[in-house]
Amino acid sequence: MSETVTVKIEINGVVYPVSCMSGEEDRLIKSSKEVNQVIAGLANISKNVGETRLLAMTSLILADKLNEQYNTEDKNKYYNQMNDLVSWLEKATERMNKVAKLLENK
Repeated sequence: MSETVTVKIEINGVVYPVSCMSGEEDRLIKSSKEVNQVIAGLANISKNVGETRLLAMTSLILADKLNEQYNTEDKNKYYNQMNDLVSWLEKATERMNKVAKLLENK
């Protein structure tokens, strides 16, 4: 059974104790750094944004990045599947042409 550990992360200057599974600490810390980067970027744009709005906007930006990544992965997967299908069709056509030539020669 995996052990739960508590990691102290800082979001927008506030330290939060967050529980995670043992071995996931680095991932959690990396995620908190990404959140802080988005917050810092938004804070630079507008200095008078409340914390709730700042965190809501940060959530939307990160969700948008995630959706964009999924869409890109889906497109790449579709493209690869189409390439595989085209290759299979080309090979099948070659085989059918060979069979047709054999039948013509008989």
